[in-house]
Amino acid sequence: MDIIESLFGTIWIGAITLSFVKEVLGKGEAWWGYINGAYYFGSIVGGIIVYRMSSRVKGRLLLSMFLGSLSYAVLTGFYGLVTNPYLALVLLIMMGPAYQLRDVAQETIYQNTCSNGMLPKVIAAKSTLVQAVFILSIAFVGTVADLFGVRFVYLFSSFILLMTALTGMAALMYNKHSIETKSPAERRGNI
Repeated sequence: MDIIESLFGTIWIGAITLSFVKEVLGKGEAWWGYINGAYYFGSIVGGIIVYRMSSRVKGRLLLSMFLGSLSYAVLTGFYGLVTNPYLALVLLIMMGPAYQLRDVAQETIYQNTCSNGMLPKVIAAKSTLVQAVFILSIAFVGTVADLFGVRFVYLFSSFILLMTALTGMAALMYNKHSIETKSPAERRGNI
């Protein structure tokens, strides 16, 4: 999931966002700053919300990850369709809690399923793959934007993120039994 999400995560890089602001929202460079600010403000608000509901998230990791991924995909699609810049800001702020919910749940699943010795290796491997894909995706997303338009990039990304969320949820549900039946000590490899 992370690799595919990072492939389309470049829709938020400066060049793509600026093109969207100018071509779709009909605004200038100042709105590029507002869009970026709304995205990061939403992430901060999302982090606070997820922190406050951490006990609920902890008890429903798979559901939280699915709801966060699904919400983020749908909100990205709506963002790709919007032409009102103020509505775009609201959608970006709403994406923060969705993204944070998915990310926190996913990281917690990693921590719960990997042994203490394997966790740093798993996280390092994941980070390396995600960064490598991100580099390649800059050229990919830029080319798609040039060929089909910047709005298409957001709509296509929304579709792929939605498919990734559904596929990830199906895979996790398949493996859910093995994750939830082990004790925390067994999941960490201590027994």
